[in-house]
Amino acid sequence: MQEYLRRLLKDKARLRKWKRIMIALSCIVVVCTVYALSLPAQTMTCDKEEHTHTAECYDENNELICGKEEHTHNEDCNKQEEANEQEEVVKDEPETQNKDEQVSQESEEETTTTTETTTETTKQPFDLSYHTENIESVKFVYKKTEIIDGKEKTTEYDVPTDGSILSYDTLDMTYKLFFKGVSAKTLKECGGIIKYQLPNGFKIRKMIEGKTILSGGVVIGNMNVSTDGLVTITYNQQFLSRLQENETLTGSFEVDAQIDMNKIDSSTGKVTITTPKGDITLNYGLDYKEHYGNVSVVDKSWEKEATSDYIKYTITLKAGDDGCKNLYVVDQFTQGKDLVKYEDINQSETPLKISGDNHQPYETRGVNLKAGTIYKTNAPSSDQKIPGPVTSISNPESFVWKIDEMNPNEIRKLTYYVKLIDTTQNLYHNKTNVVNNAQVYSKRDNSSQVYSKGYKESTFTPTININTTVMKKNIVKQDDNKDYKKDNDGNYLVNYQIEFNYGSENNVSIKKFQFADYLDYEDGVDFKTDSKMLPYISFVQDSIVLHVKEAGKTEYTEYKGDDISVKWAKENGAYSTTYKEDSTRFKVYELNNKSITINPGDSYYVTYTLKIKPEVYAAMQSDSVTIKNRYYTYSGSEELDKVGNRDLTLTEYKWVDKDVAKPTTSEETINMDGKKYNNQFNEDTSAEQSFKVPAGSYKYTVKLNKTDKNKTDGKFNITDVILTDTLDKDVMKYVGYMKIMAYDTQNNVVETKWVNIDKQQNFSLRLSDIDWTKNCYSYTFEYYATPNNLSSLTSAKVTNTFTLNGNVKRGVDGEIFTFENVNSSKEVTLEGSYNLKVNKQAWYYENPKQNATEWQNGKHYWVIEVNGSKIRKDTQIKDEINDASGKDEMSSYLHNDSLVGVYKGDFKNLSDYKTIDALPKESKVGEEYYKAEYSNDKHFSGENNYSELVLTTKKDIDLQENEKIYIVVKTEPKELPTEYRATSIYKNSVFVKHINDADFTKYNEASQELYGGNYILKELGQTFEYKNGKYTNISKGKDTDNPESKIVTKKLNGDGIYASWAFKVNYGGDLKDDYRVLETIPDGMELSYIRIKWTGKYAKNITSKQITNLGDDWKENTIAAPDDDHSNITTTYYVNGKQALIQLGEFKGIHARDDYSVDVQVVCRVTDPDVLLGGKTKTFTNKVMLQSPDGTKDYVSANASAEISKIKILDKTNIHNVKSPKIDYTITANEYGQTLLKNTTDKLTLVDDLSPNLVLDPDSIKAKNIKNKNDVPIETKYDPEKNILEIQIPDGTPVQIQYSCKVKVAPKTDASVSNRVYWKNYGQAGGVNDEIKTFSYDLNASGTTETETHPQLKIIKYDDTLKRLSGAEFEIHECILENNEIKHTSKNPITVTSGADGTVIIPTDKFPMDFNTIYEVKETNPVDGYILDDTPYYIMRAKKEDSGNDYSDYVKEYIKIAYQNIKDKHYIVAYDKDYFLVKIYNAQQGITVKKQFTNNAAETEHNPVSGTYRFGLYEDAAGTKLLQTIDVKYRPGDPEDVLTAKFNNPDDLDGTYYVFELDQKGEPIQATATEATINSMQYKVVYNNETDSTKTNNAKVGDTVIVTNKSRTKILPSTGSMGTLIYRLLGATLVVASLICLSNINKNNRKEKRRKR
Repeated sequence: MQEYLRRLLKDKARLRKWKRIMIALSCIVVVCTVYALSLPAQTMTCDKEEHTHTAECYDENNELICGKEEHTHNEDCNKQEEANEQEEVVKDEPETQNKDEQVSQESEEETTTTTETTTETTKQPFDLSYHTENIESVKFVYKKTEIIDGKEKTTEYDVPTDGSILSYDTLDMTYKLFFKGVSAKTLKECGGIIKYQLPNGFKIRKMIEGKTILSGGVVIGNMNVSTDGLVTITYNQQFLSRLQENETLTGSFEVDAQIDMNKIDSSTGKVTITTPKGDITLNYGLDYKEHYGNVSVVDKSWEKEATSDYIKYTITLKAGDDGCKNLYVVDQFTQGKDLVKYEDINQSETPLKISGDNHQPYETRGVNLKAGTIYKTNAPSSDQKIPGPVTSISNPESFVWKIDEMNPNEIRKLTYYVKLIDTTQNLYHNKTNVVNNAQVYSKRDNSSQVYSKGYKESTFTPTININTTVMKKNIVKQDDNKDYKKDNDGNYLVNYQIEFNYGSENNVSIKKFQFADYLDYEDGVDFKTDSKMLPYISFVQDSIVLHVKEAGKTEYTEYKGDDISVKWAKENGAYSTTYKEDSTRFKVYELNNKSITINPGDSYYVTYTLKIKPEVYAAMQSDSVTIKNRYYTYSGSEELDKVGNRDLTLTEYKWVDKDVAKPTTSEETINMDGKKYNNQFNEDTSAEQSFKVPAGSYKYTVKLNKTDKNKTDGKFNITDVILTDTLDKDVMKYVGYMKIMAYDTQNNVVETKWVNIDKQQNFSLRLSDIDWTKNCYSYTFEYYATPNNLSSLTSAKVTNTFTLNGNVKRGVDGEIFTFENVNSSKEVTLEGSYNLKVNKQAWYYENPKQNATEWQNGKHYWVIEVNGSKIRKDTQIKDEINDASGKDEMSSYLHNDSLVGVYKGDFKNLSDYKTIDALPKESKVGEEYYKAEYSNDKHFSGENNYSELVLTTKKDIDLQENEKIYIVVKTEPKELPTEYRATSIYKNSVFVKHINDADFTKYNEASQELYGGNYILKELGQTFEYKNGKYTNISKGKDTDNPESKIVTKKLNGDGIYASWAFKVNYGGDLKDDYRVLETIPDGMELSYIRIKWTGKYAKNITSKQITNLGDDWKENTIAAPDDDHSNITTTYYVNGKQALIQLGEFKGIHARDDYSVDVQVVCRVTDPDVLLGGKTKTFTNKVMLQSPDGTKDYVSANASAEISKIKILDKTNIHNVKSPKIDYTITANEYGQTLLKNTTDKLTLVDDLSPNLVLDPDSIKAKNIKNKNDVPIETKYDPEKNILEIQIPDGTPVQIQYSCKVKVAPKTDASVSNRVYWKNYGQAGGVNDEIKTFSYDLNASGTTETETHPQLKIIKYDDTLKRLSGAEFEIHECILENNEIKHTSKNPITVTSGADGTVIIPTDKFPMDFNTIYEVKETNPVDGYILDDTPYYIMRAKKEDSGNDYSDYVKEYIKIAYQNIKDKHYIVAYDKDYFLVKIYNAQQGITVKKQFTNNAAETEHNPVSGTYRFGLYEDAAGTKLLQTIDVKYRPGDPEDVLTAKFNNPDDLDGTYYVFELDQKGEPIQATATEATINSMQYKVVYNNETDSTKTNNAKVGDTVIVTNKSRTKILPSTGSMGTLIYRLLGATLVVASLICLSNINKNNRKEKRRKR
């Protein structure tokens, strides 16, 4: 009982204890409930969706595109019931109400009417100058812009305010203001405008307009600054409409201004600027006026005085708005300094006058301004930029123009002179420019600091133009418009004029000018008189006259005699003022005893006379002599130029002149009336006084020692000269006597003599031999020659030459001139009665026989046709191969069987006989009539190769009327034409040698032509691109003239790359009747059309014809289009896959180049994916075969190739705003819209390889059809580790893909960005790399405005196909960076889950975040079917310090960690709110296929076999329900022996699926199959589930299936394996059992035996 009671009491105590606990808990519940009920009740009455516009809601033009209304729930959205009306609920408003709001409220209360309607007040901008409580800080910054590596770079420097002297280049100053706490409500009431007045001390020289204000990289407003310093910021309505009234604005702006120099204290050099945050004092130093005063050289020019050596220079300075003090202009010559010197500038500092005397410097300045000073000094140096006055100057020199002060905007000009030093030859030949530099400095007195104010150069280019319009040489015409006249002694007097017209376009005077004329100047050019004539040519001393016309004058002044100075020289001897007749040169060098100076615009010329003696004819042994003299000009001893273009040719003398009359028509009797001599030149005393000349004789007349007028000059004695006359062939002889007549100077016959030359072929005599001595007569010889026997002569050309050799004397016994072979010739042609006509003609060409060992290049047949009464015995006819010396000519060979035969008869038209076999055999002449001999005078190489064949007649061959001899010869071409359209010309000549002929005479020649591609040839016309209806030529082949007109664009297959070929049929014209052409389309191309595009001159009737009985596989096509001659032609052709046929006819069979030919065009489009996708260079060969009309025989083929290279159907561009880290990319893919893949189910895959510092925005990816702008369905796959994006697009569709990336780089930091896109499985050669070598951005622009109090983090969850995932869990920690290690703080983390759109926005009320704080985001639970990514991501919303200039050291440390490995996407720095974002990607578990090979029986080799291997994922084991396909591609030489691919997650993540490799037909290969055909090879396919060894090809999500292709190798059973061991053990067991049985039987038997006993 006690125990019961004890337990009862204990239970009661426990009960009481629980009662107390329950009472306590009830009290707590009551208190909490009462407290909760005491709070105001809120009922949500708003039905709007809460939404805030972000950067994604705007396009690149800042246009709103999201379609949603921006709205944030506030108190107006709640219906509030207050439990206690006396209690005021305090709202969480960010800032204290500002004064404007108070005033506004008070005003509103005062103006409220009884109807509670308020009157709207005028909106005034929010004035920051008044509301200084909203100004957080101000800052002064100096910006310096420099060019670094060709790029403009601006660096900001904080302006020190510690009193140190500023050393900036200008008074430019950037004023930065940072504000905070500006009420959004107030801003709206102020019209969205903020204004601010810059502090006193700043100057705005030019109004600033339209500067942008940004928020998160988006333009939200603009800023204007007036010239009085009023800053106005106007926000746009889009930004204002997004603001909530309880928000406050924080931001900044900056103004580029200048410090007002007038506000600087001149005694201290300091200026104090009063700002809302206190006074800021800037120290510009005591020399601030020198330092910052602005002066520029606005002009530096020169003017050359025309008739002097002076150049006038001017330097014009202009002061800026603030003026400047203590200016120094240092002027010096930097080029051509040795050519000039300053004029009238003192070495001591001299005040400048306002006008100059003569050439003194002077200054143009304002009234009552202090004069500048000038002094000449040494040139400046790096140590002394402003050289001071010196007592002595060493070259080079300079001068200094010093100005104490220039007032604001003052203009001052200095005028000074320089003089050109007398160096004309240097100015002309060296063409040296004179460059003058004026450098402006400023420097405070007694200060070493020099400030540069700029410089200006002026270049004076000395101009001395001397050419054929300046220098001229002429012969002055004399009586009867002749170039000369003669004096009484027969000397020629020639007047010359040499001119120098110095144009006014020149600007330099020529000093020490000299005219010169040379008869014998040796300068390597043929402008000198032959030295043999010089002793007989002289200048006439008193003939030299100088004519001068100065610039501006119209008349010349004449100077001669003592007015001018002339010097003379012989050859290269020294010049002398003493005249000598043998002088060969002269110079005119002074006028009035002063050197000659020629100024621009002056004209001078010299006239002089040249005397030429008649001895020049004898000296040159010529009837014609040329006098050459050259005109030179000099400046001092330096040659300027020369002219030698006026020669004098004299032709007044005839030493020997021969003529021949026509043959006599009848016999003539010649009477002799003077002294006779025999052929030994003895006097002939016979009584014979006449002789007879036969008909057909030729009379020769020879005139000796006469003038060109057939007169006797009487100047030369030729009586001792040997006179020779020769007939060069023995077919003619002299007849009778030669008549010689002597003439005196009155042209009277002094005496006539006769010399016997009968039956001679030549003669030789001196006139002294026939008693003419010591006279200066002229002579005439007359004699006859007659042919020997014309009956045996066919034709002969006989040359008769009369020659003089020996001594010719001037006068009777004067100077001797020795003549050599001075001659005159005449030729006559004798026509005999023996008439033999020989003609050579080409016959035909015979193609070489197949596998021939001789005549491998075929045979040319030639015919020598001989016509006449007979061919005499011993007549020789030679057939000779011509030299291949002309264009396209080719040599041939004669062989020892080249003589085909000699035929006799009348074959009339030889072309009627097509071959040698057609000639009648009975007409062949036997070898008893001729002998054939071969020779090789041209030295052809090789055996049995000859160049000549000579036929010699053994007996006379008589020919009847119309009867001819035909000699048929065949030759072998040395080479055949190999190139299409190449022409090889083979020539053959015939020569004849008649009896008594000294040599062969050529009668004529013939030629045959062979052509490359004689029957059919193929050529590339062009390659071109056709896109969007526009033709663009890529390369030109034969279509050079307007290639676009050669294409029938309406028959093309669509956009793409094309090659146009043409095959030419019957180029040589030898084809006859119809022919068929088989066209083979190259692999990687498709046929567009075939058409006749051109016909030859005589081939207009050739057409394409229909072909019957080709079969159903051949499809007939027709095309009607204009040909190249604009005639409309319809072409019929047939296509069967990669082949096409066309039949052409009817051809005429007439050998002629290109006249009977037809061109057929073949146009193909490139389809080869290696070219279009892989960017490979490929050569496509188009082949044609000429066939018989029925297609049963192939005759000859032809082909031509087209190289297609550097074709890319992929392009990539970018757009980048410098105010944002975002880059917008555009990919243009397959712009032709071609179907590029063989399998119609395949898709094209683009690989976009992003550089590590690019962060992809997956939601920005869009694709459109280029042509119709419709959306295109695409599939994406992204590898965040490699930063590679894959995009599948449908084949046959032109696609434009757009997406955006953010560059992971800090603002104002340079980075290199690249983005390479290419086609998957085709390498990078066909891709394009879009590279930005220097990328940078600046978020701040001219100002920023933000509304964030606490940054709000956004997390987006994607899978590897960029689909957003819902249901992923994340944990967010606040972190701290300590000792380079990121650690969690004590703040409690928050766990969040991605929503339906894959997005998580961290609520600031539950987990408020701060700027410049590190946060860790880590996935803790993935979505089903995805692989967990538990790598932490770190992110910081970075914000600059309150000063706004830089980040804190702590932030910089994190930025350093984040960027030290740019590839690591797990460290993020957000510089604006739109990028406070973490994107986390999960890969699908999927089902992985691992592909491998076994190549040998032992299964030890695993080398991959190149090709594409396809796999299917099936829902059933039978492989009938296909879900997905993937492929693995091995390329030749691929180092990876195992490659993998993954199927995407199927719908049922828990289901079982089946992996099959697909065979060549796309069918699944069962595991039980013995062998399968894959890529045309036989394999045994083995499946193994790597994840679960109990499975084969069945798998679940997350499994890996190994697919092994085993090569077809038979495996023999092993010997000595485990199988034999088992058999041995079983055998042993049976043996033991048998023994036991036998033993038992034996025992039983024994027992039985014992029992029986």
